[in-house]
Amino acid sequence: MSTRDTKLIPATPIDTGVKDLLLGLADAASRAVAAFDGDPGAVTGKGAYGTPTQAIDRVAEDAILRQLEYDGADLNVLSEETGFVDRGGSRTLIVDPVDGTYNAVRGIPIYATSLAVGDRTLGSVTHGLVKDLPRGDTYYAEKGKGASRNGVPLRTRRFAAKESLFSVYLGTRADPAAYDVARVARRVRSLGAAALDLCAVAAGGVDLYYANADPSVRLRIMDIAAGVLLVREAGGVVVDTKGRELEMPVILRARTNLVAAGDPRALEALP
Repeated sequence: MSTRDTKLIPATPIDTGVKDLLLGLADAASRAVAAFDGDPGAVTGKGAYGTPTQAIDRVAEDAILRQLEYDGADLNVLSEETGFVDRGGSRTLIVDPVDGTYNAVRGIPIYATSLAVGDRTLGSVTHGLVKDLPRGDTYYAEKGKGASRNGVPLRTRRFAAKESLFSVYLGTRADPAAYDVARVARRVRSLGAAALDLCAVAAGGVDLYYANADPSVRLRIMDIAAGVLLVREAGGVVVDTKGRELEMPVILRARTNLVAAGDPRALEALP
């Protein structure tokens, strides 16, 4: 089924309801991905970074951009595939159409659409939504108003070293320090989708998420804008690898490492 056949459903414009707008955009991406019956890993062109764009990313992004145009929202767009689109907006919609593409292509059901609204910096993000595409769960946060999953408020977990569970980015491009961090935890996971790793911290599923890699694979603002807000609004902290509160510009080329902790005491356990 072509994504052109996916029905558009009106969402509330940005000036009257950001949450409803983001829900509508996420639902559009979810429907488009569910309806797609082609090869999710097929290369359909090059993205804003000059890297190959895979079909599942293109399908989700096209659905989001069509829905946004239909809504007439007063927003510019910064997206992984298209890059920056100046729509004359007062703020910017920060989009990762499919975070965890490698999982999706491999048939691993851990990937999500991430949407956030901000201005020039990560700290300016006021609304964030992560849609777990295989499971259907919706994580939402609004600055100063808390975080939720499917409408149920979220709080991070109190840290207990003997029961610790960390999510750590590992592999050939991981910084050697990542393996030292992994040895600290009682148990370790690696989800392969930064947005969902951050949601797991916000929801108390994991105590800490550690992403420290070489510059070519560090996280981008599109990967983390919504998830960072979710962690902070659920009671957690997000810092860089030197322990400073994480900040970065809302631009295409910016990349970062980070540590997200549900309880600041988890940071004290790091080597």
